[in-house]
Amino acid sequence: MFSVFIPHTPLIDRASAHLRPVWPMRRVVWSILLILFLVTLTATAAAQSGGSSTGAAPATSVNLPTPAQLTSKLDEVKAATGLDETTKATLTELYRRALTSLEDASNFETKTAEFAQSLKTAPNATAAIQKTLEKSQSDTSEPAETIPDSLSTDDITQRLNKVLAEAAAEEARVSELEKLIDSGTNRPALARARLTEVKQLLDQIDADLRQPPVADESPDLAQARRWALETRRQSLWAEGRMLEQEVLSQAAREALYKAQRDQSAQSLLVLKARQRVLEEAQNKRRTDEAEAARRVSEQAQREAENKHPLVQELTRQNAEITDSLGQLARQLDGLNGELARIEAERKRIEEDYRGARQRLEAAGLSKALGQVLLDRRSQLPDPRQYRRMIGEREDEIAEATLRQIRYREEQRQIRDLDRYLADLTAHDDSAQKPLVRRQLAETLQQRKPLLAQALSIEDDYIRQLGELNYASEQVTQIATTYDNFLAERLLWVRSAAAVGVETVTSLPAALGWLISPDNWLEVARVLVERFSHAFSFWLGLAGIALLFWKVGAMQRAIRATAEPLRRVRTDGARFTLEAIGWTLLAALPLPLLCWLLGQQLLVSAEATSFTRAFGTALTDVSFGLYYLRAFRLLCITGGVADRHFRWRTETLARIRRDFDWFTIYAIPVALLTMAVYTHNDPAYTSSLGRLSLVASMLGFAVFFARLLNPDHGVLKRMLAAEPNGWLNRLRHLWFPFIVGAPLTLAGLALVGYVYTAGILFQSLVYQTWLVLALVVLHQSIVRWLIVTRRRLALQAALDRQAARRAAEAEPGAGGTSEVPLVEEPEPDFAALDEQTRRLINASIFFSALVGLWLTWSDVLPAFSLFERFALWHYTGLVDGTEQLIPVTAADVGLVLIIVIVATIAAKNLPALLEIVLLQSDSVSAGGRYAIKTLSSYLITAVAFLLAFSTLGLSWSQVQWLVAALSLGIGFGLQEIVANFISGLIILFERPVRVGDIVTIGDTTGVVTNIQIRATTIRNWDKQELLVPNKEFITERLLNWTLTDQQNRITIPLGLEYGSDTKKAMALLTQIAERHERVLEDPAPLVSFEGFSDNSLTVILRCYLDALDGRIGVITDLHQAIYETFAHEGLPIAFPQRDVHLSTSEPLTIRLQRESAD
Repeated sequence: MFSVFIPHTPLIDRASAHLRPVWPMRRVVWSILLILFLVTLTATAAAQSGGSSTGAAPATSVNLPTPAQLTSKLDEVKAATGLDETTKATLTELYRRALTSLEDASNFETKTAEFAQSLKTAPNATAAIQKTLEKSQSDTSEPAETIPDSLSTDDITQRLNKVLAEAAAEEARVSELEKLIDSGTNRPALARARLTEVKQLLDQIDADLRQPPVADESPDLAQARRWALETRRQSLWAEGRMLEQEVLSQAAREALYKAQRDQSAQSLLVLKARQRVLEEAQNKRRTDEAEAARRVSEQAQREAENKHPLVQELTRQNAEITDSLGQLARQLDGLNGELARIEAERKRIEEDYRGARQRLEAAGLSKALGQVLLDRRSQLPDPRQYRRMIGEREDEIAEATLRQIRYREEQRQIRDLDRYLADLTAHDDSAQKPLVRRQLAETLQQRKPLLAQALSIEDDYIRQLGELNYASEQVTQIATTYDNFLAERLLWVRSAAAVGVETVTSLPAALGWLISPDNWLEVARVLVERFSHAFSFWLGLAGIALLFWKVGAMQRAIRATAEPLRRVRTDGARFTLEAIGWTLLAALPLPLLCWLLGQQLLVSAEATSFTRAFGTALTDVSFGLYYLRAFRLLCITGGVADRHFRWRTETLARIRRDFDWFTIYAIPVALLTMAVYTHNDPAYTSSLGRLSLVASMLGFAVFFARLLNPDHGVLKRMLAAEPNGWLNRLRHLWFPFIVGAPLTLAGLALVGYVYTAGILFQSLVYQTWLVLALVVLHQSIVRWLIVTRRRLALQAALDRQAARRAAEAEPGAGGTSEVPLVEEPEPDFAALDEQTRRLINASIFFSALVGLWLTWSDVLPAFSLFERFALWHYTGLVDGTEQLIPVTAADVGLVLIIVIVATIAAKNLPALLEIVLLQSDSVSAGGRYAIKTLSSYLITAVAFLLAFSTLGLSWSQVQWLVAALSLGIGFGLQEIVANFISGLIILFERPVRVGDIVTIGDTTGVVTNIQIRATTIRNWDKQELLVPNKEFITERLLNWTLTDQQNRITIPLGLEYGSDTKKAMALLTQIAERHERVLEDPAPLVSFEGFSDNSLTVILRCYLDALDGRIGVITDLHQAIYETFAHEGLPIAFPQRDVHLSTSEPLTIRLQRESAD
């Protein structure tokens, strides 16, 4: 410890026991030796005690910087002009860190002194409080509260408000002391664990301090680093001293807290007694005043019977206010009782919660304690009921506030009595007007105190409703916390004994209870009683009978919706929705009958325990019956699955057979199980209830095994169609898991984990209904997609047909050229369909995740157990303090979830963006592609950051790895990295976009895809060329369509020598100007280029607004030039060659035959 201890005195006794009478000199020598030995031993002990378990004492405060020095250094850094920004930021951070450490050290030293002082003073204070408590408990002569008769209602209210404030303060103090006591239970262990961390951090700082200074580092930076380490060491050392003093004083402080809690609790009891007396007096005064006001009002009404109608109306309004006063007084009395009940409920839950935590921490979770906690959990209130009551009270508060506003408005009007009377009698011109005004004035004078009373009691009513809501919110919060606490632990405990002889011996009694004629006669009697007296019951039966009668008509309506599906023009997704609606309605009668009967058995005043249990079971089972019936009707011949979803006939037959037998088996067994467990007799639940629960689980296992069998189940065709799909490859994993899950739960129930098996089986059942709903949702969306795709394909075919007819009607629009007709790329509906399918699958997957989260919500708190298993630790800042933070198994699981979600999102979210952007004409194909690609990169980067942060990997911890990877990449993967960076440049700067026509090297074509490493170009021969992205940045690139699609056509023409070139040039200009696609600006240009070997070269240059139709324009111009020049007699030259023979000598002609060999 940090305290100094003195050597124990028995050591001196043992040393002196060996001394014998000797000569005086020898005695002096022995005395000197003994004194030296004791001094040495004392010094050694003092040195050991003066140190700490967290390491040697730090440097003295003389060696440490002072806050003033650090503040001065910060000012110097801020004013310095010769430092770069990085150095400034580093120095500022180090100086601020040192300042924070000094402040922490000062705070720790203050707390150390407080703990040391409490160790001295707490025992005496505890004894004094206990003595006071004993005296007060023995003295019972003091009355709770006396209310003099002369005290007015306002005075009573003031006293009550004062008592309420004091009680609230004492209750807050009790709660705070309870929290201190509860936290003190685990505090010593936490303090010792923190001491271990402090020691490790101190060792690490000592090692850092022993390191030599960094080379080439400035003296100021080196000094700042050392100051930061030294002040941090001082802070940790002070924290260690504080923790040890905290552990030493824990017992004394806990005893003091308990004594103070008992004292505050006793004071709170006294205040509560005074509160009850004052509330009773207040309610009595209000009731008496309301009764007196009512009598006065009745007397006034009798006197006003023969008076003016205005007087009668005001008298009636006064009577309404007096009735409201009496009603509110009675409601306030009831609200006081309700508040007391809710506060008692809260205290009970808090005490149970506190006791459960203490028992679990002391003895762990055993079977006996687990059963007790299960019973306590069943007694917890339903938070939904409290939330509903809170909503109702908020509506009442709003109504009361509106009444207050109306009363205050009337008070404001009555203040100016003459004006108010003048407005009331403005239309009265009779001779009795003065009398009427006097009577009205008297009535209004009576109204003034009534309005004041109404406003006061409305204030009390609103305040009481607010207190009730606050108390209800507290109950909801503590009940939810307690429920999560129990759910986290009860899943792992055995809640009953294994099946044995006791189970068999209890079974006959349970069966007798089930088949008892008296119980079933009670059910019949309750139903007959409800039918005789409840109009809603027989009205509901009439509606259900009507639904049963119309089932056949509804099935015919379902089949009728399939008729428009035969033709594309009449097909539509609304018919599928209509068929699903009829199916859901046709499945309703039988489940609705079960629900109605169950509700009548529950709400009847004549209900018994058996009828309530059976009614609850009927109500709950009706929902499962509805899911099974609805999915069964989806699969009828000619129904939704048959005609709309296009499922195979053999698949539908298999579904109908399995759903029929499973419904007949599972619903009665589930009804029996829920009835027994709702009755909650331990003898019945451990025998009949457990066996029926196991039977339900076995039924689910058989149902899954028959329906999902890969060889002959409903998935047979789908698995055969995709033999290499992941579903088929993993068939030997998922099928045994699905079938084995309910079998495993049945085994758990048999060996005693009944609660665990029941909770997991309930979530499994909910998950089954979720899967059925998602199947229908998925198929409905796919059906909409197919309808949309068929309509788009039909419209595209119609457009192509219209285009062909227009082309046939316009001759001369054909031909070929090396540059194709290019437009804004049309969406590829087949590819878009595949992308949308993947998006739908991802959306269904995310919906399934959300549904699983909801269906397994009762089980998820139990998995917080994995947060206790620390895999490794890392150092991080928590509230400005450097601590060791654990990475648990739950964190690893969260990282896996992040990776899976990010992978799915990166693959499918860009498809959603592309579908959304397709609807915007302002976004080009290249822009859509850039947004889609960059979004996938962003999702991947965010996922990596989240995963690294969850695992505690900061940049400072992985920068060495990044540096090593950068070095390796620089040597081995530089080409790949260059292409990747070039791809990013292309996406951001967009020198090339999807759909552009480019020429790079000797390749010209259309850009069809831009990926991380390479870009795909499709040339005119429909060949796809992968070009590394680096070439687009470093090589010469020609983009034909980057900013402007205007292009020039160049037509060279050769005329024979002797032709009229001016006439030819004029004709070429006229031909170009007459063509509708040739631009006027820039105008066509014809030039006489030169004298060739065989012709006079004339060139026509003209411009088009786009590459669209370039081939046809060139063909048109060639054809027009040929015809026009032929008609005008301008010959087009062709190559000529002159052969000259020398005649200076006779020509020798020789004929030679080739030899045979």
